[in-house]
Amino acid sequence: MKGPITIAGAGPAGSLLAIYLARQGHDVTVYESRPDLRRADIGAGRSINLALATRGIVPLVDVGVIEQVDEITIPMRGRMVHAVGDPAPELQPYGILEHEVIHSVSRSDLNAILLDAAESTGRVTIEFEKRLERVDYEESLLHFHDGSTAPFGMVFGADGANSPVRDSLIAKGACTYAPEPLGHDYKELTLPPATDGSHQLDPNALHIWPRGEFMLIALANPGGDFTVTLFAPTETFESLDSAESIRAYFQAEFAEFAVLMPGLVEQFTENPTGKLATVRASGWSFEDRAVLMGDAAHGVVPFHGQGMNAAMESVRALDRHIRASPDDLAAAFGNYEAERKPNTDAIADMAISNYIEMRASVVDPDYLAKRALALDLQQRHPAHLSPRYNMVMFSTMPYAEAMNRAARQAEIIAASIADTSVDVDALVTALHALPANDPLADPKALSTS
Repeated sequence: MKGPITIAGAGPAGSLLAIYLARQGHDVTVYESRPDLRRADIGAGRSINLALATRGIVPLVDVGVIEQVDEITIPMRGRMVHAVGDPAPELQPYGILEHEVIHSVSRSDLNAILLDAAESTGRVTIEFEKRLERVDYEESLLHFHDGSTAPFGMVFGADGANSPVRDSLIAKGACTYAPEPLGHDYKELTLPPATDGSHQLDPNALHIWPRGEFMLIALANPGGDFTVTLFAPTETFESLDSAESIRAYFQAEFAEFAVLMPGLVEQFTENPTGKLATVRASGWSFEDRAVLMGDAAHGVVPFHGQGMNAAMESVRALDRHIRASPDDLAAAFGNYEAERKPNTDAIADMAISNYIEMRASVVDPDYLAKRALALDLQQRHPAHLSPRYNMVMFSTMPYAEAMNRAARQAEIIAASIADTSVDVDALVTALHALPANDPLADPKALSTS
């Protein structure tokens, strides 16, 4: 690998990659545009708590930080659905197996653990407040916004959805990219603890207030507070332009939440509104000089809780391909994209689909009937059926395979519900015609590195 070896971006993906590269014996310099989040307040309203699941847990086991991460996560066993006019929210469990939980974790807290682990290798140097402007391949220089430069031999682009490294690949004709705006935005709020320091809502569930075209969600933090996010059409946020309109909106749509939230109007006014879009790029690398990962290559909207998990799974795949072809990195990068792109395209589609499920379907009787049947069949025939959500969140099955398998399962279940003459034996026979599912055990036992 040509030196100097550099990474643009010290988020979870960039920090994790630095650890993997250091484990291969490489010295790495990481350039991060923001201040060191371990020493500076990153500000409110931009974090969107992460849902850590199997695909993200396995790399954390690999690099030896899972015990530290466990200390800052809160397990969530299902969705707590707050339907309109229902004073008693309903818990919809994610699955039937002990390990089928997702873990609420602060992005910044997880990032801090990975930064510490990277630096502790003795091979990783992280330079903060170094915002990359452009990549000059002819001179082998990285140019930063402060006017400084740094030499590079190899640059890994973990620099987010607006990646300058990706821009450099586009300029070289190696990459094509077109953003896919969702037309929905988000606003993050913080629900404080109760006066005694406890959580005001059940901390072991992902809370959802589904409202058809929009929704509110809440994920618990260890300190007793919740990170709360409103997702809604862009036009909704544009209309909430005064204290009166904000107060009236929450009173009409989320009254039971609003009474728990002092300073709601102030937070809503002061916190930024975030944009949502899907990133699909083709051509993730240039020769053996540059390669993309994470949101720079495959950003997804957050509704399946897989953005970070997919990025970390991609980092692990990239590490594997580099180790398999250390003398031909161009081939390694090509093989990495060939493996990952069909799967990251699949999770991008499933994330958008899951937004519809979360904001509307979770209170639809037809959806609930199909879900109940799927969970019952999973319990009786675990080798032949697992709901799509569970295949995505609680396994390392390739995303594209999970999507295709889920579509076939959905056809079988929908047909059985539509035709009451279909008996259970016929349904099971149809499911057994599918390839074996091989459900996974505790993801902490899955590491092979």
